Amino acid sequence: MNGMKPERNKDAFQQLLARMKVDNRTDSDIARISGVSQPTVSRLRNAAKGRSRMSKSFNKLCSFYGVAVDAVGYEGGYNEQLRNAIVDAWDGTEAHGRALLLVIKGLKRLQDSAQGNAGE
Repeated sequence: MNGMKPERNKDAFQQLLARMKVDNRTDSDIARISGVSQPTVSRLRNAAKGRSRMSKSFNKLCSFYGVAVDAVGYEGGYNEQLRNAIVDAWDGTEAHGRALLLVIKGLKRLQDSAQGNAGE
């Protein structure tokens, strides 16, 4: 465990469990969109008791369902935060994924352009 108090872990788990239980999507759909394996989604969705162990999958699902990252005591690096932001923004469709990719590539072009103009 990462120094988090068990009570906070249980609270975060209960929040996540409540949100997962009212989600009408299939476990496979949730897994595909959130980036977590389908067996993990099924295990968490069908769990009845609080967890004592933190995992990347648990944190990803908390992020996906809007359970505050601070509430689960997880502070990921920028790579993890970026992945979570993309998962949160993406609706799981190919068209939306392409649109997000265009936005990200556009940001890179803007950055390159700004760096090129700064040197003039």
